[in-house]
Amino acid sequence: MKTRLLIILCFGILNINAQTTYDLNWFTGIGSNVDLTIDIGDTVKWTWTSSNHTVTSLPGSVETFDSGQLLPSGSTYSYTFTLEGANPYYCAIHGASSMSGTITVQNSLGIENVTFNNFKFFPNPSNSFIHFIFPQDIIEGNVSIIDILGKKLISKSLNDKNSLELDVSNLNQGIYFINVKSGTFSQSKQFVKN
Repeated sequence: MKTRLLIILCFGILNINAQTTYDLNWFTGIGSNVDLTIDIGDTVKWTWTSSNHTVTSLPGSVETFDSGQLLPSGSTYSYTFTLEGANPYYCAIHGASSMSGTITVQNSLGIENVTFNNFKFFPNPSNSFIHFIFPQDIIEGNVSIIDILGKKLISKSLNDKNSLELDVSNLNQGIYFINVKSGTFSQSKQFVKN
C-alpha cells in the first residue's frame, strides 16, 4: 500500500510540476514592458521575426542569460529559468528603452485556483523560520507544512492577519509543501528545509 501511495504521489508531483514553454515574438517596435510571470522550471523562447536582435539579461537580473551574436529572422533563443525572482532583459542593439521586458519567476506548484491571489513566503530554503505575507482576501484560513508522503507536520490557523511566522527548525532536511487554505480556495508551494 505504501509503495502504491508513493508511486501515485510521485506521479502526481511530476504532473503538477510539468514544464511550460512560453513563446515571445521578438521584433523591432515591440516596445518595452514585454513581461511574463512564469513558474520555476519554465522556459521562455524568443523568436526573431525581424533580424538584428539579441536577448540579454540586465544588471540586477536573478539569472544571467544572453543569446550572443545577432541572429537572423526566424532564429530562436530559449532559456529555462531555475531561480525565483525578477529577470529584466533587453535587446542590446536597440536598448532597454525601446526593446525590453521582465521575466518574473515564481515558486509555485501550479495547484492554485485562478481567483486566489498568491501568498508569499521567505526565505526559501530556510533552516529556522519561514515568514509569510498573505493577500488581503485571506481573512481566515490555515497554513500547513506537508511532507512528500502527504503527512501534515505543522499546521497553524490564520485569523485576520496578513503575516505569519512558522518555526521549521525541527524539520529534517528535505523538500516539503506549504499549503494555504482559506474558504474554498487552496494553494500549495514547494519549500526546501536546509
